[in-house]
Amino acid sequence: MEQKYTDDTFLARWLNKDLKEEERIAFEKTEEFKDYSRIVEKMELFKAPEFDQQATLKAIQNKVKQPKQKVRKMVPSWSYAVAASIALLFGIFYFVDKETVYQTSYGEQLAIVLPDGSEVQLNAKSKLTLNKKDWEKGQRNLNLNGEGYFKVQKGSKFTVATELGSVSVLGTQFNVKRTNGYFDVKCFEGKVKVVSAADEAILTPGKGFKKIKGQAGEATTFETTEPGWVLGESTFKSTPLKYVLKELEKQYDITINSENVNQNQLFSGSFTNKNKEIALQTVFIPLQIAYTIGESGKITLSEK
Repeated sequence: MEQKYTDDTFLARWLNKDLKEEERIAFEKTEEFKDYSRIVEKMELFKAPEFDQQATLKAIQNKVKQPKQKVRKMVPSWSYAVAASIALLFGIFYFVDKETVYQTSYGEQLAIVLPDGSEVQLNAKSKLTLNKKDWEKGQRNLNLNGEGYFKVQKGSKFTVATELGSVSVLGTQFNVKRTNGYFDVKCFEGKVKVVSAADEAILTPGKGFKKIKGQAGEATTFETTEPGWVLGESTFKSTPLKYVLKELEKQYDITINSENVNQNQLFSGSFTNKNKEIALQTVFIPLQIAYTIGESGKITLSEK
């Protein structure tokens, strides 16, 4: 992708229709123009409502002194703000041979529109790979490492493959998480077929499937209408602590030393993705785990 097409100044002028005629004509002939046009149409995709703290989190928050934050205007107009957003979205996808790779970093989310019009939102530290030419031939396969929330275009069909299992879909909404030996699928609408080693399941709304490497798969249930992380909250149900710690690291770009605690103890609950101190207390206080933060920012855990 040419650098000028990822520059927010160029994109802002395009959104404001301020491009010179020759610039506009040249831009509209590029593949980037098609991608940018589609992402602008989907700018409201996965727009999250205001986050509502749970009562337990509020109690903790009252004890935490919130530093005053200075707010300054970063862009001179709405068009520059939108342009910067588009540049960010397309600044973290790249090409390897014939594959398109979408990737997020710590604490980031990324909205993607697939070639068939289906929509995906990637959670922090996630990677999604696809071959657009194969999709055009009807071979619709995605490779996911991390977590993604899928909204499938009606009538479209594709397969999401992970190291621990695959998910086949037909007109549905579902969430897939695969990370470090942990595989979890939740169906929010329609049906999905999950295949993992010796396990196979058909999921309907409110049903899930969870598998930890080396263990048998497990059927799960839930009552939410969309993944909690889309709303700014990571949620777990009877999940080994080591996977909760990995999610904390992904959301806050931190390193946690957990060698002095039982990493296999189960955690049920949630933590906010918007305030590190509250998140740490929400996870560790119920488990009676103490933590210290070193000068480098590394967090060390110990049993109380």
